[in-house]
Amino acid sequence: MGVLLALMMPYDSPWWLILVGCFIMIIIGKKLFGGLGAYPVHPAVLSFAIMLVSWPGRFDYTASLLSVDFGTKMIEPIRFVKTLGAEAENAFNWQNLLLGKQVAGIGNALVLFLLLGGLFLIMTRQINWHIPVSFLAGTFFMAWALHLIEPTQFATPVFHILTGSTIYGAFFLATDHTSSPVNPIPMLLYGLLGGGLTVLIRSFSNYSDGVIFAILLINLCYPLLDRITPKVHGLEKVQNA
Repeated sequence: MGVLLALMMPYDSPWWLILVGCFIMIIIGKKLFGGLGAYPVHPAVLSFAIMLVSWPGRFDYTASLLSVDFGTKMIEPIRFVKTLGAEAENAFNWQNLLLGKQVAGIGNALVLFLLLGGLFLIMTRQINWHIPVSFLAGTFFMAWALHLIEPTQFATPVFHILTGSTIYGAFFLATDHTSSPVNPIPMLLYGLLGGGLTVLIRSFSNYSDGVIFAILLINLCYPLLDRITPKVHGLEKVQNA
């Protein structure tokens, strides 16, 4: 949990903000609900969301990296597109975005490396493929639909997948075992909903990256989604015996 929260923190986070974040995550987000297996939403996501709303100035990734030069445009890509329109995405090279050369938190936008780590988790069966794949699919199709409706305002699907916390959220946040479904169909619906909400929040809210709030919302939906269970065959014969 500590590493997951740390990777989302700005480069210049003061020590007291980290302590507050850890307190919210461990005490409020986890322990008050009974600990592992009992909390309703991802503790690290909850902590980050509370701090983001409480101290929005502290979570300005662009301002935190003013003294750093990545050799690319030093502004959050999603913010740049929200300000200037879809043509602004041409200012960013997709190879640079893939390698994490973009303004973001400490590690939540290292796309290629997060993708490799996520694939490793799937191969070692630590997580299922359903949520990451459906989350990315939901992001892709919602971005594609908006771009199709208004191509001058909304960015392309590939841009949305390669920027912000999309890959990080899909593989490392949305897949938390306690706050996500356990059945295949609910997992697919959960991921699709999360990806779609991510693009909608990015496009129509004041926040540059909608992953955090999208995951909080789908965390609250997962108990209802998990009521969709596979049909068990053979019980009819037992009941009629």
